[in-house]
Amino acid sequence: MTLPQRVALFSFIFPVVIIAICYYLSWKGGHVDLCNPYITGCEAITATGIYYPAAYVFRGLIVAYVSFGLWWYCAGAWLQSVRGEPLKPWVKNMVLVAMSASVLAVASLAVLGENMVPKAEHRDLWRFHVITASLFFLITSACQIMMAYRMNQLKQQLDIKDWSIRLKVALGVIQLIMLVAFVAINLLGLKASGVEEIFEWWLATFCAIFFLTGFWDWKDFRLTRLEKAEAEQQSLKVDAEFQGVQS
Repeated sequence: MTLPQRVALFSFIFPVVIIAICYYLSWKGGHVDLCNPYITGCEAITATGIYYPAAYVFRGLIVAYVSFGLWWYCAGAWLQSVRGEPLKPWVKNMVLVAMSASVLAVASLAVLGENMVPKAEHRDLWRFHVITASLFFLITSACQIMMAYRMNQLKQQLDIKDWSIRLKVALGVIQLIMLVAFVAINLLGLKASGVEEIFEWWLATFCAIFFLTGFWDWKDFRLTRLEKAEAEQQSLKVDAEFQGVQS
């Protein structure tokens, strides 16, 4: 398994595990109901990390956001390695903006805790949390769509399967549609109980799945010099064994 593959896998598994632990702790503490939030919208992801001790664990998502930034760094290096030339300006900007979005996610997470309870008395903190989290998802989904577009342009050089590109496009477009719908619902005053929570859970899931797809794309991509050297040694060893068999 290459280092970029580990980053992709970690970017998916770690936040899923953290949120699951926080949900369990909050449920045991009597702060959230045990339900299926993807369908009923009974609880928000944020609600699982408000009360202690779950709030301490929830802050572990900062590590996940750092791994998202690393994922985009790997993506930029991968695209650049294909053609052996500097990235196009818009691709480079895409990577930088996507990495910067992780800072927004960290800022959104930093204000969470029992200091935000009751909600009615801390509207400014909640507003800050919602704005920064929404911007993170909006920027990330837009960058994911652009990433899929660039991959489609280079699919011959990248030597990847069409399903990987199609899946990335679908995930990015679905996120963007959900975000637009979410904004429209709020602007038109059509909010219903559980709608925001359902959107939050699905957006987070689609975002994480997109990062996971890099695991299959990067099976032959080496990021560090050590990885590249080991790959070259392995290739030379295989060639030597093949020549020995032939002789």
